[in-house]
Amino acid sequence: MKKQYKLTALALTACLLTGCGAGETSALENTTAEKQLTEPVAETSAETFTETASVTTEVPQETTAQELPVAPKEISIDFTGIAEFHPEGTPVQPYSLKILSETNNNVTMAYEWYDAAEDVSLPMIGESWDCFYDENYTYQWDDGKLSIFDGENCLYVLEYPTDKWYVNGNNARLENGIFYGASVMNGYAQPDTCFMFAYDLENEKLLWRSADQTYNSMNFLVKGDVIFCGYGFTAEDDYLYQLDKNTGEVIDRLPLKKMPDLMAVKDDRLYVHTYSYDYVIGIF
Repeated sequence: MKKQYKLTALALTACLLTGCGAGETSALENTTAEKQLTEPVAETSAETFTETASVTTEVPQETTAQELPVAPKEISIDFTGIAEFHPEGTPVQPYSLKILSETNNNVTMAYEWYDAAEDVSLPMIGESWDCFYDENYTYQWDDGKLSIFDGENCLYVLEYPTDKWYVNGNNARLENGIFYGASVMNGYAQPDTCFMFAYDLENEKLLWRSADQTYNSMNFLVKGDVIFCGYGFTAEDDYLYQLDKNTGEVIDRLPLKKMPDLMAVKDDRLYVHTYSYDYVIGIF
């Protein structure tokens, strides 16, 4: 990929701090030793010595407890028996979209399209599709589970049903304690599949679940209070959807010739790759 956020080198900082601490201790010991050699030793009576020893033994010993790393919060999200639902809220206005160009790409793979694009970045990027980054967190898929990191600290480990094909994409986002993700199944339309959801990680509460067959793209985009995502399949209609980020409701859809596969945004332009067409769409 073109860009990658780098993790902070905390280990190096810790080493430097440890070295500074050791130097200060050594200097203090040397000064104390010199002082003891040069200052005369005062005579002390047996009574004074006994009293001093008694006072000294009453001073409690200080102990330093090592801070243990906090274990990540593990959350399993089960959608069994949960149909589409949306909380009440002030309706969000969709963006006006206009197709500016439509180019036949001769069936170019998504990563080839992205690598060839100029000055276009995914909302979350990484060296491999199962590990990606945004401005605040790192997301890592491993063995069907999604780990979310803040620097080197793993905050959450999430497990929810989604086809293994779709873990290879920029398809998750944590924002203000709310996790946005998708449960996807590869293949023709089926009930209770291919939807997005929002989940409150601290209170472990599902906030909304979008309609079936609104998401099977490799990634989604968040712009203001709107989520751009796509759905389509062979012999099915193909749409670029706009969802209300606060409720998950479909607020607009734009028909395309093929399913939106990978999307990127720059300024007021939405760049969409599909199986055989590339689109540039104006956002107004």
